[in-house]
Amino acid sequence: MEKSNNVAVLIDAENVPAAYAKQIFDEASNYGNIVVKRIFADWSKAAVKGWKDEVNRNSMTAVQQFEVQPRKNTIDIALIIQALIILFEKDVDVFCIAAGDSDYTRLVRELRERNKTVIGLGARNVNQSFVNAFNEFIYLDAGEQAEEQKPSKKRGRGKAKPQPPAADSKAEPELIDNKRKSDLFNIIDRLIDNNGKAYYAQISVEMKQKYSDFVPKNFGCNSFKKLMEKLLPLLKRYAIGTEADGTTMFLVRSKK
Repeated sequence: MEKSNNVAVLIDAENVPAAYAKQIFDEASNYGNIVVKRIFADWSKAAVKGWKDEVNRNSMTAVQQFEVQPRKNTIDIALIIQALIILFEKDVDVFCIAAGDSDYTRLVRELRERNKTVIGLGARNVNQSFVNAFNEFIYLDAGEQAEEQKPSKKRGRGKAKPQPPAADSKAEPELIDNKRKSDLFNIIDRLIDNNGKAYYAQISVEMKQKYSDFVPKNFGCNSFKKLMEKLLPLLKRYAIGTEADGTTMFLVRSKK
């Protein structure tokens, strides 16, 4: 039987809202068995009050760190020290770090250099260089973004009037910026040139190597296939194919 990965969850409570506690642990559990749960804050601050119930609910170990001086990175330092202790003293394969502070970038690099998988969780306003330091980065508001894209149901008397297509319905291709579009096309074209086909699995791996947040759930999708469907308006130059197994999908250049 294949060994399950051991996972450590480390949370900077001062820059991650308590409302995301469930998502953090739901995501972390996807990577293996959570064996370490640590959350760091100056618990005398009112700003982290919301986390106190979550500490008990999720059986976390709360680490108290008073500010020695205002605006000093005492929480960051405490989390980094604990991460390194866990690295050398515990059998952990995956580190899930919930934070929005680029001060952790060097820690992430160190963990990855020691062959650990490091998953980041944070808001969309974090620095892109920090995001790309991780193996994967999951936006904690990804679920909310997906909800916003769903058509709203309005209640009222009588029958609802037919609604015209949304003016921004063509905005879905802008799910990725121009740089990512260019890299996506380059990857697909190179795979086709080398192998005759660009398999979805290969596209996913290579895009995630360039952009650790190129993860389906960050786009409101539950699979890479769904993400590719969402990006179809961008992919008109290609034709979609499926292998004989009925599940392995790929792209080739369109003959039209």
